[in-house]
Amino acid sequence: MAQKVTAMDIRMAAALAGQVDNVAAFCRDSGISRQTFYKFRKRFCDGGIEGLQDRSRRPLSSPGQTPVEVEDLIVLRRKQLIEQGRDHGAQSIVWSLQREGIAQVPSPSTVWQILTRRGMITAQPQKRPKSATKRFCFSRPNECWQSDWTRWSLADGTPVAIAGSLDDHSRYLVGLRAGAGDADSELVWSVIMAGIAECGIPSMSLSDNGIVYTGRFHSHESAFETNLRTLGVRTINSMPFHPQTCGKIERFWQTLKKWLTARDPAATLAELNTLIEQFRRFYNDQRPHRALRGATPTEAMAATTKARPADRPLPAPVFVSHHTVGQTSGYVHVAPYRVNVGLRWAGHECDVIRDGDHISIFSGNRLVRALTTDPTRNYQPIDKSTRTYRNREPKPAS
Repeated sequence: MAQKVTAMDIRMAAALAGQVDNVAAFCRDSGISRQTFYKFRKRFCDGGIEGLQDRSRRPLSSPGQTPVEVEDLIVLRRKQLIEQGRDHGAQSIVWSLQREGIAQVPSPSTVWQILTRRGMITAQPQKRPKSATKRFCFSRPNECWQSDWTRWSLADGTPVAIAGSLDDHSRYLVGLRAGAGDADSELVWSVIMAGIAECGIPSMSLSDNGIVYTGRFHSHESAFETNLRTLGVRTINSMPFHPQTCGKIERFWQTLKKWLTARDPAATLAELNTLIEQFRRFYNDQRPHRALRGATPTEAMAATTKARPADRPLPAPVFVSHHTVGQTSGYVHVAPYRVNVGLRWAGHECDVIRDGDHISIFSGNRLVRALTTDPTRNYQPIDKSTRTYRNREPKPAS
């Protein structure tokens, strides 16, 4: 097989056609077409050696190209969205322009190409593709609310907590409020109460395993769980160390903090709550949501009939836990209660079964104490009128 020559050799040979005896044979041996041969010969005749240089393949005219004025508007809108702390991707830019009534807005892919050409896109190859995660969404508003809290700071660095609840179906922000220090039971419940007053009672509540939301790892119900169960709301929690279960409210914090960062920091808790309420109205009523295909949470909330809670209070869960009776106190700690069983049981390993307000304590297969707790006090003393179990001999402490 004949050895091929380089591209420039071919071009030069094509240009110097007089030195090629047989054009067809030369083209066949060089692996080029006769059209290519004559093309370069013509270029040489028209422009000499410079005519053989590579030329741009860009068309002489692009009638379908986006006008420069529209490109400038897209770049300006991206800068404005960034300054306002809002989403500024290609899809967000398209929705922002469409909601202002601007005609002939390019597609998101075209906007992305424009931003890339203008040097305004930073590649992020570390991001996982959308197919890497499995999405889920409840079918009706109020079918499930996701609740969580996050930390923030005032202008002087004072730490505060921001608690929020988000409707899983519509992404409607039912409640958002800031409080001093870390989140407590009163703060997270005030958010739920604000949401109930505006949107009604949900059917289910989803949260992580924070102590303000659940006591399931401490063998008791939190006030948050007790109150919702009384309203007929089922409470569920994510798996430990698996925040993806509450992914909607977890992702929401990024949107909130970006918006707050773009504004002057609040000097007081009251100022922060004023800012937060402004953001809640913007998020619910004005911000197109990508998961809702450009609709706002308010529009999605009103589009479908809301779910309802159970018609009656749900039964309390049963907790089973293992405890050691205090050596000097004679009581076991069944959160949030200190239950006295007597010093003669000091040091014994006990199993505790808690069914609502009723607590049963066993040492092996022997009943140590059974009682109905008094919710008005943490310490549960021995009822002296019914102390027959104390006449029993305990087994030796191990």
